[in-house]
Amino acid sequence: MAAGIGQTGPGQNGNESKMKFRANKFLGLAIGERSILAAEVSRVEDRNQVTHAAEFVYPESAGLQQPEALGAALGEFLKREGFSAKAAVFGIPARWVLSKIKEVPPIGAAMAAEMLRLQAEADFSPELKDLVYDYAGELRTGEVRSVLLMATPRRHVDQARTIAEAAHLNLSAVLPTASALASVTMPVAKNALVLSFTSSAVEFTARHDGGTSALRHLGVSSSTGTVLAGEARRAVMQLPSNGTGGSNGSSLNGNSRGDVFLWDDVGVDPSVQKAVGEALGVTVKRGEFRTLGAGELPAGRSGYAAAASLALAGLSQEAPAVDFLHSRLAPPKQPRVKQEVVLAIAAGVVVLLGIAGAYIDLQGKEKKLAASQADLRGQETRIKDAHAEVDTIAYAQAWHAGKPQFLACFRDLELALLTPDDGQTYITNFTLHEIIKPPPAGGKASVLPKAEWSGVLSGKSANNKDVVSLSDRIKINKRFSEVKNSYAGGASRAGSEVSFSITFKYSPE
Repeated sequence: MAAGIGQTGPGQNGNESKMKFRANKFLGLAIGERSILAAEVSRVEDRNQVTHAAEFVYPESAGLQQPEALGAALGEFLKREGFSAKAAVFGIPARWVLSKIKEVPPIGAAMAAEMLRLQAEADFSPELKDLVYDYAGELRTGEVRSVLLMATPRRHVDQARTIAEAAHLNLSAVLPTASALASVTMPVAKNALVLSFTSSAVEFTARHDGGTSALRHLGVSSSTGTVLAGEARRAVMQLPSNGTGGSNGSSLNGNSRGDVFLWDDVGVDPSVQKAVGEALGVTVKRGEFRTLGAGELPAGRSGYAAAASLALAGLSQEAPAVDFLHSRLAPPKQPRVKQEVVLAIAAGVVVLLGIAGAYIDLQGKEKKLAASQADLRGQETRIKDAHAEVDTIAYAQAWHAGKPQFLACFRDLELALLTPDDGQTYITNFTLHEIIKPPPAGGKASVLPKAEWSGVLSGKSANNKDVVSLSDRIKINKRFSEVKNSYAGGASRAGSEVSFSITFKYSPE
């Protein structure tokens, strides 16, 4: 459950309303590029049961760019298929969501919300206008905690509102579908990696200590096992290191893997599951619908775990971990003030500004006088410092020569690394140091000796052969010299991963 801090503005009232007047039947709608997965879950006494499940394929005349027409078509479809729930939770794809891990210090609730709001506006690309922010994670008093800051363009939330209104549905929440599916996986494993295969996409979610720590789009469901395995491995490698091993005592890049679950709504080929497991070094477990807490699917239906998880989020007594419709990071609404009070405050402000202006003017003149006197006393020191700065700049200018010299090294290494790309060799560390040589005796400061650099590439590969191939591609470029390979633990065994280092010297001339 997301921590309830900073619930100001529409977020607070919306969440409280859902807690007090919650329906006993919810519709989960997982939005895709070409269709919507729908599942209706009802609460009967103390248990939940999915009563209807179906896929709504967008008609040729209406798509996401025509939300009103799409909503009208969706309403007709739901009625035709026997759906009766009016309360709905919409799920959006992970590819529509930007995310970033943030550490929150042990500060007050209002201050924490304001800090996250300001960081979101600063961190996400300014080219993406009008974003809606929220976060997943639990904040605890007196403890530094990590949360996953998320953002999505407001137009996607507006699309969900328009579709729901046209379909005559009561929109309860808008959240990432993968986040909802990972949340219902938590009772099985609090630390887990979750892969969701739907007709539209393959999505990756990481959970740590019961909270979402990563959300990522891996590709389309028709991608090959090799491609998805590589993307899954990269996603795990980018997780923040927590220094603990997984359930089998091993980890990637210091990350706890825990259990790996695969939710299959499209009929994934077993070879894809095997490839992902081999890439992560664990056995991938298939998620079973009965573990979601929504009973059994109607006869003849399969999949629909993603849609059912959204309906369960609506039925839950707790607010969703992330809800862009009721964002906890929405700017607080300013209370309305009567016009007479505003005029009185304005008049008072004008008088105070006049008094303050006169005082500030006097203080400013006194400061200018003191500064001028200090400036006269400091002229000799400034002249000496200026001469030293001129000498430093003259020496530094000789290193620029139109472009930084080390960029040529980066360019040549990139050509060697990318041609060809075997998909099995990864660079984990790169260092580059200047080989300092003293200027010629008696020469000018702007005349420099020939530039040279020493560097080290460290990484991992499937075998020694690929490392040797990479080394040979580097040697082809005559700017590199003294290229040498070394391996951690000696030669690699068949099927094992080898750690390597390549040292070299580089001269751009």
